[in-house]
Amino acid sequence: MATTTTMSGAAFDQLPYEEGRSLELLRGEVIEVPSPTPRHQRIAGTLFSSLDGYLDREPIGEVLLESEFALGEDDRLRPDIAILLGKHWDSIDLDKSPIPMAPDIAVEVISPSERADNSQRKVDTYLAAGTKEVWQFWPSRQKLLVYRGLKTITPLDIEDTLETPLLPGWEISVRRAFSVRRERRGRS
Repeated sequence: MATTTTMSGAAFDQLPYEEGRSLELLRGEVIEVPSPTPRHQRIAGTLFSSLDGYLDREPIGEVLLESEFALGEDDRLRPDIAILLGKHWDSIDLDKSPIPMAPDIAVEVISPSERADNSQRKVDTYLAAGTKEVWQFWPSRQKLLVYRGLKTITPLDIEDTLETPLLPGWEISVRRAFSVRRERRGRS
């Protein structure tokens, strides 16, 4: 049976970096994050590319990959993608980690080995810290859940389009977000 390691955010921030190991702190519990699969990386890469292109054209913020956020005393999370808008982006120290605020949008691609209760606790933690939207991609189900507060959850499937009032004019089809190039060529 696995043991649970708990610590404060301050203690977590002092942990030495270990090559090939990614950790998060969720409500004081140290969580080892599994290495992303190629499918996970393609989804994150497709979204990042689309969002980065939009923010090049509409410079209202910035998109970041796997940046660590201090969301409270006992929470250090690394969303697959984070978007910081306006004054949030302008106020951060570009050379310091963790970022001492919640992202405006947090994107999590859920790995097959991730515990469902951890993924929901992450959503709750982001929203409680001030994140305006959390996008949860479930590759195994080809589903996307968009959280705009704890009471507004919009499920999207492969035929839908993801858009947000936080990024006026940006959109991506859910099919495109989930697609992998070789699958688009007709192979599985």
